[in-house]
Amino acid sequence: MVQMAGKPGSGKSTLARGIGAACEAVVLDKDVIKSAALNAGAEESLAGPLAYEVLFDLARSLLGMAQSVVLDSPAFYPQIVEKGRQLAADAGASYHVIECVCLDRDELARRLSAGERLRSQPRGLGQLVDAASLPGTAPFERPHLVVDTTRPDAECLRLALEYIGETRRLPG
Repeated sequence: MVQMAGKPGSGKSTLARGIGAACEAVVLDKDVIKSAALNAGAEESLAGPLAYEVLFDLARSLLGMAQSVVLDSPAFYPQIVEKGRQLAADAGASYHVIECVCLDRDELARRLSAGERLRSQPRGLGQLVDAASLPGTAPFERPHLVVDTTRPDAECLRLALEYIGETRRLPG
């Protein structure tokens, strides 16, 4: 099981999809679940916690079927990482945290304004207010990989696959 972490626009979803394709893993996107809850009429205060409950329950089910899983969520809070760690341990699966960062403010603004956005996703730096005002990712008690996603996608994927021990699946 791989837990993505990072702020909006940091490249989590792009890297998660790459890992999923390379490892034949199911990618579970918290924003898809939260957006569905919002579209069904859930209030923001319910939609976020509901999305995480569904995310982890789906992951538990898939891990129980011996399926690899990539959790695509910000993982801002320590309880998210701890719950993921415990879920993987209960299933006898390895658990890897990959934190994505995009330190280039212009690139971050481009990413946040490009393309279709789900209802739960910010649309541009203005909607984020200020990236510094977001909580940081969870304080990880164990080593994790930090990927600067301003690097080429193939390089980011190579780093991630090496980190999770999937070198046989490296592209090229």
